[in-house]
Amino acid sequence: MSSRPSRGAARLAAILDALPDALVLVNANGTVVNANTIALEAFEAPGTALVGRGLLDLLPDFDSRLIPGSMRRPDHMDPRGRTKPTRMMARRTDGSEFPVEVTSANLENGQQAYDGYGYGADELLMLVVRDLTGTVDTEAELARSQRQTEMILRAASEGVVGTDTDGRIVLVNPAAAQILGYRAGELGGKELHNLVLHARADGSPFPYAESPLADTLRSGRKHRVRGQVLWAKGDKKVPVDLTTAPVRDGDQLVGAVMTFTDRRPYDNLAEEKDAREKAHAEELERLSEEHASDLTALRQKHVTEVEELLERQAEELASGEERYAALGEREKDRYEALYGRHEQLLTLLAQSLRGPLDELRRELAALAADDAGQLWPEANQVLHHLSAGYSRITQLIDNVLGYQALDAGTEDINRTKVMLDAVVAAGVEGAVELIGPGRVQFAVHAPPIEAEVDPRRLAVALAHLVADVAGVDATGNSPVSAGGYMDNTVVVAAAQRGEVVRIEVRGPYPGGDPVHEPIVRGIVRAHGGVLQTHEVPGMSGSAFVLEVPIGGGAGAVPAPVGTAVAMLPAAAADDGGAGGRRRARRSSVDAFLDSDVPGGEAAEGEAPAGAPTGRRRRRAAEAADQ
Repeated sequence: MSSRPSRGAARLAAILDALPDALVLVNANGTVVNANTIALEAFEAPGTALVGRGLLDLLPDFDSRLIPGSMRRPDHMDPRGRTKPTRMMARRTDGSEFPVEVTSANLENGQQAYDGYGYGADELLMLVVRDLTGTVDTEAELARSQRQTEMILRAASEGVVGTDTDGRIVLVNPAAAQILGYRAGELGGKELHNLVLHARADGSPFPYAESPLADTLRSGRKHRVRGQVLWAKGDKKVPVDLTTAPVRDGDQLVGAVMTFTDRRPYDNLAEEKDAREKAHAEELERLSEEHASDLTALRQKHVTEVEELLERQAEELASGEERYAALGEREKDRYEALYGRHEQLLTLLAQSLRGPLDELRRELAALAADDAGQLWPEANQVLHHLSAGYSRITQLIDNVLGYQALDAGTEDINRTKVMLDAVVAAGVEGAVELIGPGRVQFAVHAPPIEAEVDPRRLAVALAHLVADVAGVDATGNSPVSAGGYMDNTVVVAAAQRGEVVRIEVRGPYPGGDPVHEPIVRGIVRAHGGVLQTHEVPGMSGSAFVLEVPIGGGAGAVPAPVGTAVAMLPAAAADDGGAGGRRRARRSSVDAFLDSDVPGGEAAEGEAPAGAPTGRRRRRAAEAADQ
């Protein structure tokens, strides 16, 4: 067998693969038997095959009567089965669709041409399928753009007229036809200049060569003319603002467009405005003349009323000064009376009460010592209790007098650099003096922090703050809780926060006693600090937060080994009952008071060095009772 048909078939296949459109061959059964490369790329999805598919699966809208094996051939069909390009939707092998244009033709007796592919002499149908995906989008965009342009031209309030290179009208929008008084159909094809620009406003001829439209069509320049006159239908003059611009197709000038705005509404408004301004000026002049005398009378009346008001105000001011002077005298007398009572109260506290109280405390202490051992233990205990009560009252009076002197300005705070843990220890010691030993237990966290404060007064403030939240009244008794046992631990914690020292005091009772809290606030205020109260969620009582500036102090310093945190022990040993807890708390207070705290000054009323501490005094008293 000669190789010429094979070479011809290969050459034909290469030519078909080079075509820009998809080419599909369908046999008499409507099955695809061959396709070029473009068809495979357009119809095949990965993992599927185009050859062997039914034609109607790929082109559902294709006329099945055009398939060679159909018995229902169209009567008007071309003898060779050629059809005109028809648009329809094609379906890929994965089911997705895209728009195409299909042209078909019959291939009769294709034995020689396709012998190399193994086809028989059956009649074949060739389909040329052109992908219109981009074309359809472009056509739709062009149609949308054309519709949008038409809508813009119809909606524009300005007149728009387009001409060709000869100046003949090819485009008119409704606004232009309405301004000129024509129907749009009457203007098509007419020369624009001879129709509406043939004369100037005074009626003299306006040559075409001098018109802006002619220069735009000649040179391609734009023109903008104000106050131009167009001649509307019936030779009516229409004043307009006119603009001409060239229309180009690439670099070639193909026409011009003229836009114009009817100035008649603006001119009418301007004339109406001028007429209104003139009428307003005339009316204003007339009103000015009519009301000149009225204005003079009103001015005179106003001057008289102002003078009367000034006289009345002067009288009221004089009366008010006399009234306020009398009121000031009364307030001065009242202040002097209050000041006298205040001085009398301070004198009473400082001299008439404190001296006898000191004397009674010393006498009771001497009796309680019972050097001869003649008292019963019960009497000795009562004397000790009375001595402690008198000592507590004396200490309270001293602190109140000190606060009054600080508040009145007769004394000032004395700032020195001290360690804050020593101040906290002195404050706890002072609190024990105020509320009595064994009343509460303490949990103290006071790291070594150097601050520039008045240690004596700050220790007094902490003592009163602890006494306030401890809930011990002036008689030295604690209120009884309705629920029975109440934890009577007072927490004192100090820390540095930036440039301030923050001391938190938390106890089982709300606080706010009118004796304790003013003393604390006055001392804190004198240090330039603040005192705040916080509710503790889920716990009874209150938490006071005291903040004072560090000043010239160094702040937190490294603690010696073994003394980083001064924390009171929680309890010595639990005996299983409330009595054991109370004894444990009392022992924790004594353990703290017996501990050595380095640095700082002693609080006012503190025992001198070598004197017995609270725990030692109590032990001495118990030994005397025995």
